[in-house]
Amino acid sequence: MVGPDWFRLSVRGGVLKAREQLSGYIALQRLLDHRTALKRERDTPPEALTTLRTQFAERHDKLEHAHKRRESLQGEQGSLQPEVEALREEREHFRKQKSQVTNMKQLSAVVSELDHVESQLKAKEDRLLAIWQELEVTDADIATLGEESHEERTLREEAEAAWDVGRKAAEAGLADVERELSNVQRELGEAGMASFKKLWASRKPNAVVPMDGTACSACHADLRPSLVQLVRTNEELQFCDHCRRLLYDPEKFKASA
Repeated sequence: MVGPDWFRLSVRGGVLKAREQLSGYIALQRLLDHRTALKRERDTPPEALTTLRTQFAERHDKLEHAHKRRESLQGEQGSLQPEVEALREEREHFRKQKSQVTNMKQLSAVVSELDHVESQLKAKEDRLLAIWQELEVTDADIATLGEESHEERTLREEAEAAWDVGRKAAEAGLADVERELSNVQRELGEAGMASFKKLWASRKPNAVVPMDGTACSACHADLRPSLVQLVRTNEELQFCDHCRRLLYDPEKFKASA
């Protein structure tokens, strides 16, 4: 774990020396970075679990939609059926009338009514057939969507359990980091922490950064040769001329494994 086990502040006359102050600030930056990473581990499900959850949610949404669609189709079917029966009876009525007419005028009127009824009947019968066909497809979808396979359920439950273990580990790690942060803050003292908070407020989340060769690892600007030398000597706190972040030599302050 990243932590201040390599950092022990000594105070002489109540004033922190530059190296000791820099050591404390590096420790804070590393701990804050580690805390951010642990919070992300705790709060962000693994990609594989997110995919499984999405698939399960999509299945549930599709199943719910299919049930609603079936209910709607069945309602429409129930309304159409008596209308079709009524039109069939009406068609039979006009067919009988057609056989009983005595002149062309009556025949023309009956045929017109019969054509109109048959047109309405055909449209409704066609719609009933389409509903029946769609109900068959919807019922098949419901049967498929309603069954999560044993393999799917096992895979999802194992992923959930693994993430639960990971969350608990991250929570434990966060508790350790908070304790270590308190220790560093106490050793830095009020004045040292006030300076760090001011720097952090303007440059978070990376207020204290290592050099990358002879460049700033944050803004990637090339550093003056004299500034590089000053950073390496650790006699005073040194800041990047471009982004004003606090610099340190990573060879002098190696992170714990």
